[in-house]
Amino acid sequence: MDDEHSAPSDALFPAEPQAKREGQAAYRVLARKYRPSGFSDLIGQEPMVRTLENAFELNRIHQAYLLTGVRGVGKTTTARILARAFNYELPAQDGRPGVDRPTIHMDALGAHCQAIIDSRHPDVLEMDAASHTGIDDIREIIENARYRPVMARVKVYIIDEVHMLSKAAFNGLLKTLEEPPEHVKFIFATTEIDKVPVTVRSRCQRFDLRRIDAG
Repeated sequence: MDDEHSAPSDALFPAEPQAKREGQAAYRVLARKYRPSGFSDLIGQEPMVRTLENAFELNRIHQAYLLTGVRGVGKTTTARILARAFNYELPAQDGRPGVDRPTIHMDALGAHCQAIIDSRHPDVLEMDAASHTGIDDIREIIENARYRPVMARVKVYIIDEVHMLSKAAFNGLLKTLEEPPEHVKFIFATTEIDKVPVTVRSRCQRFDLRRIDAG
């Protein structure tokens, strides 16, 4: 599945001026450097963090989450942090107790963290619904979801721009949301919540991410 969503080859697009390419490369480096890596880095999202902390402490973790907000607010980054939290494992070391349960407190990189951060973990799968809108794409996820995780505690499916899915795709997804496997979590992200069917929204815990103005 990862191969299907890999970045297109540069050879398919016209060459850009070197100065522009260098500027874009510098931006990507800065964005990666300052991208939040844990819940404590999510400035302005304290209500969501408190809700998740309480849910994790009480072991009342939902099967599906819906992250809403304007473009660039950090929905995909938040989804990856949440995927890490679901699967956080930290061995005991040097007198420090280990962690083997979902938690928002991830002070050190756990066993699965780096692979999830790098988008290369076999049990955390991302799909951009803007370019994969059909029922066949959802069927692939549903089929894959039947199988238990390879390495992690749970499988996590992150679907960005979920509002772009076709009606047939939403209907197919709904059946899985109604009876989700215990080893699967879904995280949906959208900039247009009104285009997500109410039947799907009602089966998700929703978080509206706040945009923080620089000034």
